[in-house]
Amino acid sequence: MQNSSATIRMNPSDYEKTNLGQDYHSCGQSSAATHQAMKLLVLGASGGVGKHLVRLACDQGHIVTALVRRADGIDSRARILIADVLRPGCFDEHVRGHEVVLSSLGIKRTHPANPWSALASPPDFSSRTAAILVNAMRQHGLARVIAVSAAGVADSAARLNLLMKFLVAKSNVGIAYRDLAAMERVFADSGLDWCCPRPTRLTRGPLTRRVKIVESFRMTAAISRADVAWWMLEHAAQPIRERTPMITGG
Repeated sequence: MQNSSATIRMNPSDYEKTNLGQDYHSCGQSSAATHQAMKLLVLGASGGVGKHLVRLACDQGHIVTALVRRADGIDSRARILIADVLRPGCFDEHVRGHEVVLSSLGIKRTHPANPWSALASPPDFSSRTAAILVNAMRQHGLARVIAVSAAGVADSAARLNLLMKFLVAKSNVGIAYRDLAAMERVFADSGLDWCCPRPTRLTRGPLTRRVKIVESFRMTAAISRADVAWWMLEHAAQPIRERTPMITGG
């Protein structure tokens, strides 16, 4: 594959002419001995976890399509599609030809460090995109999806520390958590082979490949975005034993 980024704006007729197995080779060969190449569609590829997903998947030799609104900073080895995931028909055009969907889509705030900052996404963004994605996956016969959720969502809420319980109850963090819970329900009712890992506090730390599933977590528990991406890739082809595992750094 060429080193320059393949940034593509496609309409449905163009996409039907594209054979992922023939026109786009696997991104790299460094891990070919341990990872069988898969055709992966990465959603939210321009975000913190998403960029790591694309880079690590390319390192492992997978055939990667990154679906983004902006191509800035996306690994140039991937095939990049510019699209709005809320646009009707977006997923119908782009899921076909892939084996697994990896999603790090989620609600964004205008100032992420401020829990009371205004939302930059619709309040039902995660659950709405999940419903659209499920319909497209069913239509095109794609069964496996792994989508990032968060520790403390839904039935894990009781395990939150007092500060996080306050933020979920009083700030816009709560809107995102409630939406992630709705997203999980969409996947649970979908009939697909799904998993929504619930990471503890996300950091910008390095890739360590030390990730563990926990039943509870301390206030200091954290995991790097790189390790979340690595965990998702490691489980992309494995049998899914837990639908909503809570994961943290090891």
